[in-house]
Amino acid sequence: MPPLDDIINHHITALGGKAAIASIASVVERGWYREGDFKIDTFTAQERPFYRVIGDPRTDPLGEIHEGYDGSAWEYYPDPGIVVRTVGAAADATRHTAAFDDPLVDHARRNIRLTLEAPETVRGTKEYTVRTVLADGFTEDLYVNPTTWMIDAEKRVVPMHAFGKRYTTIDALSDYRPEGGVMRAHRFKEIDEETDATLTESSVTHVEINPSLPLSIFSPPIWDRTPLQQMIQRIYDERDEARSVLATYRDFTQLVEIHSAAVGDAVDFVGYQCLKMGHSETAVLLLEQNVADHPNSARAHFGLGRAYQAAGKLAEAKMQYQRALAIDPKYKRATDALNSIK
Repeated sequence: MPPLDDIINHHITALGGKAAIASIASVVERGWYREGDFKIDTFTAQERPFYRVIGDPRTDPLGEIHEGYDGSAWEYYPDPGIVVRTVGAAADATRHTAAFDDPLVDHARRNIRLTLEAPETVRGTKEYTVRTVLADGFTEDLYVNPTTWMIDAEKRVVPMHAFGKRYTTIDALSDYRPEGGVMRAHRFKEIDEETDATLTESSVTHVEINPSLPLSIFSPPIWDRTPLQQMIQRIYDERDEARSVLATYRDFTQLVEIHSAAVGDAVDFVGYQCLKMGHSETAVLLLEQNVADHPNSARAHFGLGRAYQAAGKLAEAKMQYQRALAIDPKYKRATDALNSIK
């Protein structure tokens, strides 16, 4: 094998060279994304040094889900109307994808530790394996093609969704083409290493190099919130203090009809977000109150069951899933969740 420094230098040269790479300050990519039967058109914008947004907030800033990174990770959900500044694994994933250059190009500035491992055969090609350890401890293996010097694949261990199974995935990169004098991959496929099943795939169909982008598009939208949206936002902001969350909930009973279905669904949503960020105590207490206020809601019982399950209270979780199914026997998520703990 060549030394690691030679692999890095060959890779940078193959991309187009340091000067060409540095000349690209912003990029917009349009294309599509597929996960199972779900497929959507995509818009992604990036700008140095770390700005990124998924979904074009200039077209419908309050009507569509979008997310980004402006120095910290965020997600916007139009229903119920909340901006979630994420932490933990969700924030890590967004921050990692916001990096403008790949780790071989940008390892020194980002304090990434690189080591050359034994070659591996990946999807029929023998590849040089470069292990990367980011400054936050996240580890992934990059597979560099010994002929083209491009990164053909990336291997990492990730959860499919917030509470989903952790997969060792191979992200295959292909269809490299020059954009602004720099080679960029245009096809991506996420594959379960164990089963070889395709989890997600996407394609870039149009690229703009160095467009003029206002920094405001990389931050969450700003709008005048309704009383319900104010309550949900404040509950999320107070998620690390369960007592404050319940006090906010009680105070807003003077402004919102707490027994309405819209409020119940919104509380379930923010309870899930608290749970996703690791605040299970807050989520459980909030969702217990939601069930008390919405005893005939299958969604409320399912949400509480999910919180109990995340907190390790399996008997309580099972009971809530059963109550959800008693209300709505066709509630597939509750059926799947119940089966997962039998």
